[in-house]
Amino acid sequence: MFKPILIVTEKFDPHADAVIKNLCERDRSFFRLNSDDFHIDYYVDLDGRDGVMSFHDRWGRSVRFPDGVHAAWHRKPREPNPPEGVTEEAARTTIRTETIELMSYLSCIRTIPWYNNPEDNRVAQRKFPQLRLARELGLKIPRTLVTNDPARARTFQQDVGGDLLCKPMKEPGFTTDDEIYFIFARKVGTQEFDDNLDRIAFCPTLLQEYTPKAYELRVTIIGDKVFACRLDSQYTPGAETDWRRVSPEKVAHSLIDLEPAIEDRLREMLRLCKLRFGAFDLIVTPENETVFLELNPNGQWLWIELLTGAPMVDAMTDLLLS
Repeated sequence: MFKPILIVTEKFDPHADAVIKNLCERDRSFFRLNSDDFHIDYYVDLDGRDGVMSFHDRWGRSVRFPDGVHAAWHRKPREPNPPEGVTEEAARTTIRTETIELMSYLSCIRTIPWYNNPEDNRVAQRKFPQLRLARELGLKIPRTLVTNDPARARTFQQDVGGDLLCKPMKEPGFTTDDEIYFIFARKVGTQEFDDNLDRIAFCPTLLQEYTPKAYELRVTIIGDKVFACRLDSQYTPGAETDWRRVSPEKVAHSLIDLEPAIEDRLREMLRLCKLRFGAFDLIVTPENETVFLELNPNGQWLWIELLTGAPMVDAMTDLLLS
């Protein structure tokens, strides 16, 4: 009998929804664990005598991890919402912290396949080590500096001799009481750099030379399958520096064949990072030179299938069932 796939995700996730639909069409079982609704929908018990984690949901479904699971898919889970009725901030913080710690126990068990193991994702997502590994593998990378020293930043800016790109090392955004803000990569000209140079002392800042683009590439590797998508961001107002600033359908998407040498290096990068899935961002310059930007070990991909017809849901389902 085929064991179920454990899918650790959030309540509203179209990627998980699409793959679960595919699993149902193939008559394969799964157990969906929505981390954000953990206190609402699930009970768990860990028995130290056999080392098993048992999850039960309020609809009567259950799964035993790891011996009752074929594979696990770590699909962008969120931190758990605190239980309704708990209003004291200290109690809410403690409940959240303890629940996150419980969920982290899953990734400590590697006797089943993970796509990908959260601990491997955590290490692989670091931007500066990515650049170092990419360079070692023979990929071209932009000149990059991370510093909180304004004098060092000034020297770097003078060496580059043109516009810089500033982007976050980790945080995709932040929230206030009233608004949600996203942090995008942005081009920084000389005047803006001069006006804000002293502020670099407040926080380590990632600066890169700005690389001119003919177009961009989003390369998604799902197991052994490679989907290279060309994004013509330079023809879409607002998308020139960071295509994520506009709705994806406003940017022309097309599937292409990736240069074999580039594909081999990206595959090797995934292997060295112990990943079976990864989404790469690259630039192709007007001189037709391919430049590595970053690897997202748990990146989005469904929008590419919706815009191009690439069979990515099938590929992910095949990987989970392999």
